[in-house]
Parts: sequence; structure tokens; C-alpha cells
Amino acid sequence: MLIYYILKYLDRSKFEAGLVCFAEGELILDLPADIPVFIAPGKFSFSQKVAFHLGFHPIHRAIKKISRDFQADLWYVNTVMLTDVIKIAKELSIPVISHIHELSAMYSQVNSHDFETIIKDSDLLVGCSDIVCKCLTEAGGKTVRRLYPFVDLDEIAPDQEKVRKIRQEWGAGPTDFVWMMSGTSSERKGFDLLPDIALQIPKNARVHLVWVGSLSNDGLVYWTKKRCEQLKNVKVHLAGPQKEDYYSYMEAADGFMLTSRQEPFGMVLVEAAWLGKPIVSFASGGPTEFITPGLGTIVPNLDIPLFAESILQWNNKLSSFDKDFSRKKALAYSVEKGVFHWQNIIENFTTGKNI
Repeated sequence: MLIYYILKYLDRSKFEAGLVCFAEGELILDLPADIPVFIAPGKFSFSQKVAFHLGFHPIHRAIKKISRDFQADLWYVNTVMLTDVIKIAKELSIPVISHIHELSAMYSQVNSHDFETIIKDSDLLVGCSDIVCKCLTEAGGKTVRRLYPFVDLDEIAPDQEKVRKIRQEWGAGPTDFVWMMSGTSSERKGFDLLPDIALQIPKNARVHLVWVGSLSNDGLVYWTKKRCEQLKNVKVHLAGPQKEDYYSYMEAADGFMLTSRQEPFGMVLVEAAWLGKPIVSFASGGPTEFITPGLGTIVPNLDIPLFAESILQWNNKLSSFDKDFSRKKALAYSVEKGVFHWQNIIENFTTGKNI
């Protein structure tokens, strides 16, 4: 979403931009018409596979052709996973900024030489939180800037009729409490911790736990679903991905739980705060930089009994939760402020004011 927001709200009087991606994602159709989109091969055809084995890399060839067609002054790489792009940028003597949204759990997905390439050959490293910036500096990054994620708060517009129906579908009555988590069904996101948290909550607490997000076809999901089916005290709802009604689902919850074992920051925290939901999160990284007293509770990482206890404590004081304070916190991460900060980083970089 960050790249989408940047391209949508970019100051056209200062910047011209194009997008290179490796698949035709759904957000491409929502991009402004003046942003050219180039598709590099993410999956190889038979002829491209043959070319690759003959020493002609289809991705490298495609990106170099795009570079000739759209002669950019700067490349902006939006993940730790695209080291080939950085190598091509260096080969073509094009400055490159790498925006890193990942912590150490993802570093293991990149070999040491490629990770070194990111750190040493990026002309500027941008981290999505202080903890990510710390990791980049520890790895040898010389010039590191922080840019927190940001959200288009105007797009957060729940449909109240859908909210009512969603709670009905869950069987959540007016005296029930619903806590939601949003994310991929991975171990890093703590999907498998759902039944462990549920087992710490007494039946008379009338709590529902909801997971919104795609469910992978793997053993971790299968095992976790089976464990959830056996629960007697808490209802667990696996809602799947909810692109169109996502904010209605979030509004239907009474609170937001971030179960990640490791989290670089978590844009969902901003969304939950804007909707006035108390947050319970493990001390998994970036959330400690966002959640303050009055906004939610930070629990020592993987202290599941205390996590469940914190949910119950917030249930008892929902009526006194300061939603105005919560929304004020979210305002600091609005898309307007985020794009403004991003443009400052780019302008400082291009003018040599990279302090």
C-alpha cells in the first residue's frame, strides 16, 4: 500500500514516477492514469526458461529495457527481497534507495551475499520503524532514515449496516466482546497462537476471536483450525480476506489484537486506532513505538496468559476508552503527513542533504 499511496499523492510539480512490478496485482487498476506501469516477468515462459539457462536472464533483460524506455534518475526498491534490482542499478550507475519493511525473521530468506548487497550497494536505506533502522545500522548501513507507514484515513469508512450483519454472522450479542487480528496465516504473525490465547479466556467472558486474512494451504493452518474447532470456551472465526468490507469487519470488533511474534511496525495499528479500538500486542518490535498508555497494552513477547488477561481487562473498561485520543494518535500517520515526509527524504537525497 505504501507505494500505491506515494504514487497517488505524489507532488506532480516536483516528481515524475513510473512503477515496475513482477505481477499484475489488483492495485494496479487503482493507480493514477499518469503513472506508467511496466511488468517484468515474475514467472518465466518456456522460452524465457531456455534463455535463462543460456545465460540471458529474463528479469535483467526486462528491467534494462524498461530503464531505457523510462529513464529514471533514481530507483526506489520497496522490499528486502529484490537484490537483483539493486545489482542492475549499480551496473547502470543509477542511484538506488531501498525501503526495508522487514525484521530478522525475513532476513533468513535472503542469502548473506544478497543481504550484503542491499546494505552496501543501496545509496540510502529507509526503515519503517526505529527497530528496523537499528537492524540496518547493525548490519553496516551507513545512511539510514526512518519513515513510519502511513494510511489514507479518509478511506476508512465502515458500512454500519454491514457491521451489524457481520456481528450477527458471528453470533456476537450486545454483551459479547469481539477481538480481531488481521494478517497472513503465518507463524510470524502468530496465527497458531489463536487457540492458545482462547484457552486462557474463561467461557463466561463471552469473547470471540476473529482472524481476517488469507489462509495458507499448509500444515500450520490445518493444525490450528483443528485446534480451534475443539475449543469450548471461546468462539474463533476465520473470516478469510475481506478487501471490500475490511473496515466494516474491523469496526465490528471491540478491540484489536496483534499476535505477531515479530512485527516491523504494523499499519493495522493505525487503522485500529483511527476506529477507536483498544489494542493488545506482544512486544514484537515496532508496536512498542506506536502503542502508548491509554491506547492499548504491550505484553512481553509470547506471554500468552498476560495477553488474554489484557483483553479481559480492556473488556471491562471499553466504555471509558478515549476514542478521541486514539484518533489523534492515528492522525500522525495520515497519508498526507507520510507522503510529505517521504518527499522530504527524496529531496534531501537528491540535493545531497542526507543527514
